[in-house]
Amino acid sequence: MARGAAGLALAAALAIALAAARGAAAPSPRAAGFDHLLHARDLAVTGGEPPPCVRCHAIQGGALVGRPGHAACFGACHGPRPRPGDPPGDRLAVCTACHAEAVVVAPGAHGYPVAYPPYTLELDFAIAVGHKRHRAQACATCHTGGKPAPHQRCAGCHDGGPGRGPAMTACTTCHTPATGKPMPPAIVRAEVNVAAAFSHGRHAARGGDGARCATCHRAVLDTDDNRLPAPDAASCAAASCHDGAAAFAVTAACRRCHADPGDPELKVARPTTRYSHATHRAVQLPCSACHPLRPSGEVAVTGHAPCATCHADDFGRRQPRICGACHNGTEPWRALVADRGPPETTEFGATLDHGEHPGDCTRCHALTTAATQLRPPRGHRACTGKGCHAVTGGPAPALSACERCHREGLARDRQAARLAAPWSVRRAFDHAAHARTGDGQPLACTACHADLRGPDAAALPTPAKATCAPCHDGTVAFKLTGTRCTRCHQGAP
Repeated sequence: MARGAAGLALAAALAIALAAARGAAAPSPRAAGFDHLLHARDLAVTGGEPPPCVRCHAIQGGALVGRPGHAACFGACHGPRPRPGDPPGDRLAVCTACHAEAVVVAPGAHGYPVAYPPYTLELDFAIAVGHKRHRAQACATCHTGGKPAPHQRCAGCHDGGPGRGPAMTACTTCHTPATGKPMPPAIVRAEVNVAAAFSHGRHAARGGDGARCATCHRAVLDTDDNRLPAPDAASCAAASCHDGAAAFAVTAACRRCHADPGDPELKVARPTTRYSHATHRAVQLPCSACHPLRPSGEVAVTGHAPCATCHADDFGRRQPRICGACHNGTEPWRALVADRGPPETTEFGATLDHGEHPGDCTRCHALTTAATQLRPPRGHRACTGKGCHAVTGGPAPALSACERCHREGLARDRQAARLAAPWSVRRAFDHAAHARTGDGQPLACTACHADLRGPDAAALPTPAKATCAPCHDGTVAFKLTGTRCTRCHQGAP
């Protein structure tokens, strides 16, 4: 009895001393928690080695069992195991890793309660599993759809056998020192996501590649990071997937997948650069790859497939570079209209032999634009028809032989040569004002363009001055003489 009273007195004195040392602060009602990193640091400072994990954490069948007992702390490390009722003395810090200080220092305390795990501190370790090192395993080996207990999904492989990976007792193989809130693996969403429309179930139901995670998440198998890349448009467009045969192509029906921008306030600036054949010269695609012919002979509107050959990344980018070349916007969740027509001046030019194309000039020269008078209409409307060229048959060359008539830069070079010609009247001449004679009769084109010889339509001789004289006689129109030359010959030398 006397010994018990002495023990109580000692415990009470220790409690009083601890309270005084802490400025009379009340003992904590919670355990401080075990700090693995601080413990390892203290051992390193004294020249010691951290104990193996299994010294404190018992493992059976690959799973953690029970909780560390006094044997893990006392004995060879922190002295003899304390007896019930013994004061902690200078080992208080050891005890409060698991026990609340308030119960440790309380007089007459027996059987101190402990909560396990005492995670009042931030976690001391991270987990580095890594898909790359497990790429030989089927995804469903670990991703079962449920939430197995810790280590349960690993124990089936990590049993220490040959070729089976490190044993579960080799904890530091996967658990690395770290502090702070753990960052679980997370998919890094693509710039333009499809989360609102995508269904794993519908794709898995297709069987085969659709049921294999790696078909789309192939990039995940090459990373050991917790930030996992999302599938991109290229992975969707793989063979037997969205290739236009097994399923609709990624370059068509964009809004079937990209239904939600994820950011309603997102506004993407429309690129203003038109498509340029000159900048695509190195691609060396045949004209028909982009410009198929309709049965009527007219050029059809090309689809996205030729563009996707080189610009596949643009079809999955939040701010694509090429869509605005044709469309009224760039965002795939919008109704994109191909509203940007061809430029006023063509990048090409067509040539023909007038001698082989008899008939009324206005049959072909029927279009007047803001930049050009009496030009042939766009497309092949001037070339098709009875006795003319057709998609199949008819006189050569066939309409599909684009390069036989069209040449890049031809129209530009012609215009430059015409304007630079000595005594050119091109800048001032107006065909509409010369369409009729002085008495109101229609004036035939051949009245001025009397010489239509030559294989190149643009190389026709300029009408001679004598063709102007019948009208420019001083009565119907101003005379050719006695008038300032620059009235017609603007830019003349």
